Amino acid sequence: MNKKILFLAFTAFIYSSAISQVVNSNSNDCIQKFTIEAKIATGNNQRVNDIIISWDFNKTPNTDHLELSFQVQPLNACWKALEGTNRSKIRTFKIPNTSQNTTGSQKLKYNDLNCKCLKWKAIIVDPITNCQTTTDWQFTSFL
Repeated sequence: MNKKILFLAFTAFIYSSAISQVVNSNSNDCIQKFTIEAKIATGNNQRVNDIIISWDFNKTPNTDHLELSFQVQPLNACWKALEGTNRSKIRTFKIPNTSQNTTGSQKLKYNDLNCKCLKWKAIIVDPITNCQTTTDWQFTSFL
């Protein structure tokens, strides 16, 4: 009985920490005042969820030429989080018209990536000023 309660408490703790990760700009970055968030959302597959990465550049100055892309690395060994082994090649999702769509989202589906967990990072570029800001890797699970 106690083992079941501990297992349920541990599972709830792990699940709640994987529900959402928010990345804010660093004061040392050349592109400032943005928020990027990954959330788990119910998808078509009943066994696993989808991951939605959303962004908000509404408070970012000079968004006229911003280019946004996400690098996604599917992982094995999900219990190791960011230290999990690579499952397949890194995939890059380029977001069109970021300068016109300062808020939006990118849906990642289990069936498209064929993995239970992944790490991702955002790359934000202003080609006019040659400024590039890259976030740290973030861990997210489809489970």
